[in-house]
Amino acid sequence: MPDVPDQVPTGSLPTTRRHRRATPPGVRTLPRRALTPRPLTMVGTTAYAALVALTGYASPELVVVAVALGGFVLAWGWPVLLGLPSARATTGVLAAGTLFMAAAVLLTRDDPYLRWLPAGMAVAVVVAFLHQLMRRDGRPRLTESVAASTSGLAIISAGIALAAIPHVHGGDHALAAAMAGLGVGALADPLVGIGRLRPWALFVAMLLGGAAALTVALVAHHPRTAPAALLGLLTAAVSHAVRRILVVLPATVMPRAQLAVAAASSMLVGVVAYLVVRYFVA
Repeated sequence: MPDVPDQVPTGSLPTTRRHRRATPPGVRTLPRRALTPRPLTMVGTTAYAALVALTGYASPELVVVAVALGGFVLAWGWPVLLGLPSARATTGVLAAGTLFMAAAVLLTRDDPYLRWLPAGMAVAVVVAFLHQLMRRDGRPRLTESVAASTSGLAIISAGIALAAIPHVHGGDHALAAAMAGLGVGALADPLVGIGRLRPWALFVAMLLGGAAALTVALVAHHPRTAPAALLGLLTAAVSHAVRRILVVLPATVMPRAQLAVAAASSMLVGVVAYLVVRYFVA
């Protein structure tokens, strides 16, 4: 029989699923910050969803600007959230990557509107590696810094995919449905702080997101109800899961890091929403 820890330190994180299963009942395996709702993150997610939805009805170009704004917020807070060395330069790399990828979509005038997005992403990755080569601080935590920069760029590229949705037939309504699922689904975050309701938080977020997207479809008469509900359900689920994963990081006590969590959880739904719209709505 493996040794079962008698007590888990307050600030420690569970290492594996086996460790969590071996922990005696009643012993908390997550730090308190992982069970504390972050109102700023919730408000930031809802505000981003509202902004993107409104710009979707204005013009596709404004959607690119709105999505890029989320990328700049992520660039500003990502190094703080992960506690990276050379934070300012990493912010510059992520901001430059946001500009490259947003410009790649903004300057594309016909379908497929995301065809130059990989090129923008490739240039941004090259810049990220050049940044590491030019560091003069001895390059501490090099692998972690590279992984953090590339993962941040990947999140931004996923968010940029939202900019292609308004170009499809009824894409403005589909984008509004996806963003309704994202914003309303975030209202389930306070359930994380309630012990008995915590296991149901993701399920409630999915229900709220699906219901919100379905309401948009019924009011706008597009997209069809089933794809709309799927849009809301998936965007709410992905966003909620990302927030639950990132909230365990120590830096989430700081407002700047909380906004980074909001930006990451909002932008990662972009590729999911794009695929659903492309294959079930367009």
